[in-house]
Amino acid sequence: MENQYNITSGDNYQGKNQQNLMVTKKEKEYKSDGWLTFLQAREKGLKIKKGSKAVSIFRGFGKVIKQKDNGKAKDVSVPMGWAYVFNMDQTEKFK
Repeated sequence: MENQYNITSGDNYQGKNQQNLMVTKKEKEYKSDGWLTFLQAREKGLKIKKGSKAVSIFRGFGKVIKQKDNGKAKDVSVPMGWAYVFNMDQTEKFK
């Protein structure tokens, strides 16, 4: 089985996201290893097929630099939330 990846960025999903997408691909019998969000599909001139269900993935952590009262900066990791992706098999060209 191939790595699951984001169509737009070309990046492979990591950790539990990779595992979750691989399991979903197998259960739904998708042929494609590519995934994208609703907006990414739209940007590519695709639409999501009616009745398709998205898979939620964790978007990871971002870094925020916080200034302390003493003037020193500290990097703080903050969660970036969830995204919902569709397999390429769930898309079609606009007519």
